[in-house]
Amino acid sequence: MTPATLHFLGIFLAVDFAALLFFLLFWFQARARRRRIRHYGDKAEETVAEYIREAFPKSVLFNDIYLQTPHGVTQIDHLLICQWGVFVIETKSHNGKIIIHEKEWVQLYGEKVVRFHSPLLQNETHVKAVKSVLSGDRALSKVPVQGVVVFTSKKVYFSQFEKGVIRLDRLNSYIKTGQGAQKRSGDYTVSPKKHYLSRQKISQIEKRIRKYSNRAGKRRREHEKAMQSLSRTV
Repeated sequence: MTPATLHFLGIFLAVDFAALLFFLLFWFQARARRRRIRHYGDKAEETVAEYIREAFPKSVLFNDIYLQTPHGVTQIDHLLICQWGVFVIETKSHNGKIIIHEKEWVQLYGEKVVRFHSPLLQNETHVKAVKSVLSGDRALSKVPVQGVVVFTSKKVYFSQFEKGVIRLDRLNSYIKTGQGAQKRSGDYTVSPKKHYLSRQKISQIEKRIRKYSNRAGKRRREHEKAMQSLSRTV
């Protein structure tokens, strides 16, 4: 080879090597970010599960459950069955200011800006899945199913009041009031609600849910991959 050819080949290999290093660096950073998000998410779900077990010791609680419906498999963070009804709970670990929009929400925390799919819309799908499962049994078709998005951080606040979006310390009163906390003059008021689901009815709902639960690992990974694609940092 001529010196010019060797020089050109050296430049070509150097560029390829730099591109490979850049790709590996990007891949490792993305992988570390996914692990960090998963860690915070798992920790938040454990916190909510512990809170519910303490606040509602006689309830039935499903954590990280997968429901098989005619439309596919739906993953639900927490499904609470208690005397106040059935609650589909979506858990979030975000902190800082949460700007609420119809389809995409934004987290502002220091210099970090994270855009993520509306958990309200996400949870609507979960609520529909639970209703679909229960509607197959005539005796359970009218059981009230309500969705709620719970943020575990004490350092989170929202750009506006949105029904069904609360901090974890409001979950107890939210469930027991039926309508949830209503913000008035900077405070929250609650309205008492009668207990209406009997132990027998709760047991029937639990059996129905167990019948349609599905914890297939492959489907779980597919769901997590889909959810990660809906969240991005800028």
